[in-house]
Amino acid sequence: MNKADAMNKKKSTILITDSGLGGLSVFADIAGQLKEKAPFEKIKLVYFNAWPFPDKGYNHFPDMAARAIVFNNALEAMAKYTPDTLLIACNTLSVIYPFTRFADTAKNNAAKIDVTGIVDDGVQMIYEQMSQTPDSRVVIFGTPTTTGEGTHKKALIKMGIDPERIINQGCVDLAGKIERDPFGSEVSQMIATNTKQAAQKILPSRGKLFAALCCTHFGYCSDLFSSALTTHTHQEVSILNPNTRMAQPFKNSAAPQFLSPEIEMEIVSRVFWEKTRISAYEKLLNEVSPQTVSALKEYTWNEHLFQVT
Repeated sequence: MNKADAMNKKKSTILITDSGLGGLSVFADIAGQLKEKAPFEKIKLVYFNAWPFPDKGYNHFPDMAARAIVFNNALEAMAKYTPDTLLIACNTLSVIYPFTRFADTAKNNAAKIDVTGIVDDGVQMIYEQMSQTPDSRVVIFGTPTTTGEGTHKKALIKMGIDPERIINQGCVDLAGKIERDPFGSEVSQMIATNTKQAAQKILPSRGKLFAALCCTHFGYCSDLFSSALTTHTHQEVSILNPNTRMAQPFKNSAAPQFLSPEIEMEIVSRVFWEKTRISAYEKLLNEVSPQTVSALKEYTWNEHLFQVT
């Protein structure tokens, strides 16, 4: 089922997945937008945390094949929710997705589940800004898996952007630190280190400088990225956050709108989230979607949500 068909249904299930709590910013954004009116009369929003182990994420697996096996298992578990739309609100998982068996199946059964990865949203967002300002440059901040594959950069080069205008900065363990303690001092220190390293790679120019936060966790710290990169480059920085772009199709839908739709939420996780961690994300999300915060407090912890070995 494509987005146009999904938007014209009276009832729809939208599943958002990420490896951790980062993608909840996309989930909350969509929920906040759909609260007043939506292209559906009834909506089920499911947030599926695909983080495999409490102390080990996808970047800790030895190679892409191992990552793909685990994420494929998670995708198979997601399919049991029979979503009309599946949003991979994680750059790392979006990079892994094409290597899964599930991706091949989805291609052959396009009418069943519409799958979208946030990398596509990020690439389009970056391209639009850079094509409008020909002398601009962009620093792509992401996890080692995201920047190591170079998916954003390859796509932008293919679209005509000069590779010298694109700087990749892989941020080791930063997503995990934000996941566990988004307000901790270690987070700001790691952002300062990574922005300094990125600044050293940037060729001198008077053009505009963009910072693309290509990890959903990084969006929670956009102000820290902006101020730190400004400090190290001595120029104004414009933040590009693909999280907001991923939610736009629901905001800008041309389908008939239903007022005050009925919204059901479910948040599930294979790993346990401590109350202190949930409280931290309550501060980050409550203004956007109080209903999301309520659902997070009542999330389902299921150690057997999907297989990892």
